[in-house]
Amino acid sequence: MTAAPGPRVRVHRALRDADPQHWDTLLGPRGFYAATPWLRHAEATAATAPYYLTAHEGDGPATGVLPAYPLDHDTPYVFCSPARVVDSIHRTATGEEAPWTAGLLPALACGGRNPSHTKAGTAPGPDAGHATLTALVQRAEEEAWAAGLRAVSFLYVDEDDDPLRAVLAERGYTALPGQTAYSLPVPEDGCFATYLARFEPSRRTKIKRELRALSEAGVTYRTQPLTPALIEQLAPLELALYTKYGTPANADAFTAVLHSVARHAGDAARVTTAHLDGHLTGFALTFTHQGEMYARQAGFDYEAQGKLPLYFGLVYYELLRTAMTEGLSHIHYSTGSDRAKLLRGCTPRRQIAYVKARHPQEAEPLARLAALHPAVPA
Repeated sequence: MTAAPGPRVRVHRALRDADPQHWDTLLGPRGFYAATPWLRHAEATAATAPYYLTAHEGDGPATGVLPAYPLDHDTPYVFCSPARVVDSIHRTATGEEAPWTAGLLPALACGGRNPSHTKAGTAPGPDAGHATLTALVQRAEEEAWAAGLRAVSFLYVDEDDDPLRAVLAERGYTALPGQTAYSLPVPEDGCFATYLARFEPSRRTKIKRELRALSEAGVTYRTQPLTPALIEQLAPLELALYTKYGTPANADAFTAVLHSVARHAGDAARVTTAHLDGHLTGFALTFTHQGEMYARQAGFDYEAQGKLPLYFGLVYYELLRTAMTEGLSHIHYSTGSDRAKLLRGCTPRRQIAYVKARHPQEAEPLARLAALHPAVPA
């Protein structure tokens, strides 16, 4: 008896050729950074054309989708670079740099160009999903090796993404401990009191005190589209954030990214701004997609806000009010700032970094690092 042929994978180098109208229907929760609004922006700002892999049963529409990005040594998207991510994991495990990780570039970064929720999309069905994911991952590897790339990576795979994790393990990817991403569940009853009820009395009192301080100071909020005129007002606020935390910043590059987001993902993008005495004091850029909100970036006028808890008021409480009003299910806050997110009710989700090196000089130290610092502690 002859086994049924597996899914056939098509490779596209432009999103418009990959049936974008159907693409998003295959992505589940936390899938925005593999979805078409973000893909349009990522394609417009890519140094090398991305890959869009679509799996098909016969001549029908896609049953699986996977975006992938060739990244070189000089990529500005360092958090999507396996060299940078693996080096960081190595430093955590040993306290030492890992010069050998430079050999992981150039690489193919799969599942979305963003340090949050690496995703592939598949049609519903427990059996078809495994075959589809296997076909997509295998074809990504074939394309990478044919292009002379040295590694394939899936760097932010959610710990509960069992189908993708199973396929990556079967195909010999090294699993390393990744980041922790945070999501805020939105109360289904749309009531802020329900949110407050999640906390112990002392934390509830703290949040109420922050809200009262913001109200008494006269802080107001506004949610609006991301427009060219607004971008020019936002740039100094985000640069102030970079300066506060000692992060190098390029004002021209920042504004160029926002203009690209407005042009290519403007249907999903919005800006919530905070105002004090009529002065723009802070902003949060968010995306709304398939009933979920994604907090992307923020900035503040630290001199104007003084000691006011403007960050918490804007990025958590006001975004939550918006999400409740619109009936959204979650606000996704990506990685980092662990304590602040936990104290505002976010749910942590561990992520795993998967890397497959083409050559032994990188594959062998990857395996040693995984043995020393396993993705799932024993």
